[in-house]
This record gives sequence, C-alpha cells and structure tokens, in this order.
Amino acid sequence: MSSRFFVALLAVLAMPVWAQGPSFSYAEAGLALYPNFESETLLGARVRGSQALNTQWFMFGGLKALTGDIDVTALHGGGGYRHSVDHRTDVWGGLTLEYQEVEVEQCVTRQPQGTTTCSGVSSDDTAPGLRGGIRRQLHRDLEIGASARYVTGDLDYLGFTGTARYRWQPNVRVLAEADYYDGNFGVIGGLSLRF
Repeated sequence: MSSRFFVALLAVLAMPVWAQGPSFSYAEAGLALYPNFESETLLGARVRGSQALNTQWFMFGGLKALTGDIDVTALHGGGGYRHSVDHRTDVWGGLTLEYQEVEVEQCVTRQPQGTTTCSGVSSDDTAPGLRGGIRRQLHRDLEIGASARYVTGDLDYLGFTGTARYRWQPNVRVLAEADYYDGNFGVIGGLSLRF
C-alpha cells in the first residue's frame, strides 16, 4: 500500500514536468469588446497568428477591426525571437510594421431647420513597432502570458495584454485576454489552434 502511495505522489509532483513549453505555431480568432473606447462602445474581431521558423525565431502578425461610432483597424506583422527560461517559460521580443486607421463620424444638427449633417474624419499611419512578453505553460491544460507593445508614428501608443489559453481539445484552446489599448480597456474571447 505504501509503495502505491509513493508512486502516486511522485506522479502528482512530476505533473508540471509533463507540460510542454508554449507553442509559437498557432492561429487565433475571437471577438473583442472595448466598452469605453474614447467614451464609445466598440465591438469587433481579432485574428492573429505565429509560425515558428526554428526553435528560436518566429514570424507573427494580426488584425484587429473594431466598429461603433469610431472605427478602428490595427494590422501588424513582423519577426521575433524567443528565449526559453526553462522548459515551460519563454520570453520573447519582436520588431513589427504596424498599420492603424481610425475613422470617426461626426454629426451636426442645425437649428431651427433641424437638419442633421454627418461627415467622417479619418486618420491612418504605418510605422514600426516593438512587441515583447512572457509565456508560461502552468500545466498541460493551461498557459498564461503577458505582453507589451509600443507603436511609433503619428498614432503612437503603448499597450499591454494578459492572456490565458485553456486546452479544450488536443490542438484547440479557449482564449481569454484582457487588453489595454492606448488607455482603453478591452476583453477578447476566442479560440486558439496549435499546429
């Protein structure tokens, strides 16, 4: 009886060792909600992906499209380097080319006729960016991470994310993310497919 208990105890203690490190070959898609983006509620989609080129280098990119009274489009692509701190933890950094477009519709009602005139104002920019973060595979089914991004140019901003991926199927994970995008908080939920 005591030998079975000892073997079971060793198996439980070794369980974190069975976890693989974070994968840098994945595709993700989800819905994004920013409840107070410049005092407006924005809803949209976010897709992103990454492809490992070897054990250290990878390429990555993504698209975020949000709509409401303000429309925001953010597209990025670039290359990065990952460093394994241990078999379950990676830190990474990369250089990107970032495209951003912000469209705002402004409406003015003229008195006494009561006519409303609407016009759109748009601004876009393409500039280099810097992204980096840390990812940790807590155990076989759960990965957490945090990242930061700095985008330069006319529409420069600093952003932060906290991410969790929970294994639902062997290569499919449920994605939950909190995002701080240029002073605006948002949440993202979706699926992550490893390949």
